[in-house]
Amino acid sequence: MNRLRKLKAILEDKKDSCAIILGSPNLFYFLEYSGTGALVYCDSRFTLLVPALEMYRAENVKDVDIVIYYPSKILENVIEGNIFKAIEKIINKNSIMVDVNWVDASTYRALSEKYRVMDFSNEITRLREVKDDDEIERIRKAGEITAVAMKIGMEKLSEGTSNEKQVAGIIDMTMKSMGAEDYAFPSIVAFGENSAYPHHIPTDRVLRNNDIVLFDIGAKYNGYCFDSTRTFVFKNSEAKKVYEIVLEAQMEAIDIVRDGIVASEVDVIARRVIEKAGYGKYFIHSTGHGVGVEIHESPAISMNSKQILKENMIITVEPGIYLKGRFGIRIEDTLIVTKGKPIVLETAYKLL
Repeated sequence: MNRLRKLKAILEDKKDSCAIILGSPNLFYFLEYSGTGALVYCDSRFTLLVPALEMYRAENVKDVDIVIYYPSKILENVIEGNIFKAIEKIINKNSIMVDVNWVDASTYRALSEKYRVMDFSNEITRLREVKDDDEIERIRKAGEITAVAMKIGMEKLSEGTSNEKQVAGIIDMTMKSMGAEDYAFPSIVAFGENSAYPHHIPTDRVLRNNDIVLFDIGAKYNGYCFDSTRTFVFKNSEAKKVYEIVLEAQMEAIDIVRDGIVASEVDVIARRVIEKAGYGKYFIHSTGHGVGVEIHESPAISMNSKQILKENMIITVEPGIYLKGRFGIRIEDTLIVTKGKPIVLETAYKLL
């Protein structure tokens, strides 16, 4: 697999160390493996360590050795003990490289007692930031599924009868019926004053006349995520004004996205439009984030981000204004960074 070759090229520069890759997103990225375990690199070989309950799933993993561990010797080829015992059997160096983003305190302590632990999370992050053709195609497909779910959700809105939970459930069911294995994150459906909470959890709140409706949804397809937000403004003149401000901020921010731009510049542009309109203190989150195996990954599109956007990164641009007790407006697209204008993977028209 090409991603393993890229990882090996990084690791071969650290000749006196072995490496441990932990975390479900990392294991899926490098191996297309969705179970529990650890990927170990030592003596120019990759080994996937898995508990016995995952051994059948691990049989499908290519280009690596498979080692199974279990508390007792239930099979001839099983290492008796926990994952640390299995690691000790494979690693024969005094130092190890670890992506510490995926190591809890107890695991870090256990590894540190035996090895000199070196963090190489930045190298892993850089690898995952730029997407290959296969990753882009999966994210495109996740976007197509999200677009259908967005449309169905809009069609199911019924004043006086639809509630947030019901519509969210319809959206989730639509995504799965279209081929998604899951949603990329719990679908957000927010009516009226609830739209002022950026990470609102759907409730039994029923749709009323003149309500703002906000959908923040995304499908997960073959391991890859999508993210889209649309706000529908129903007969509310103040909200229409705020919507136009957010839409202008989003369009201006998208317009400067390209290879070579510092990520913070995108945030600055969006924030400047909203601040100029007098709503700066109501824009309470970053302008966007990377999307891939995880719904939130590098690069961060924030005011302090020093990361440089590169061709084939996939990011969101999602400014918003939130007026507590009244309404919130957010508009979000997922887009592909290119050397010129970005490719916007839209899911629905941005309607007032």
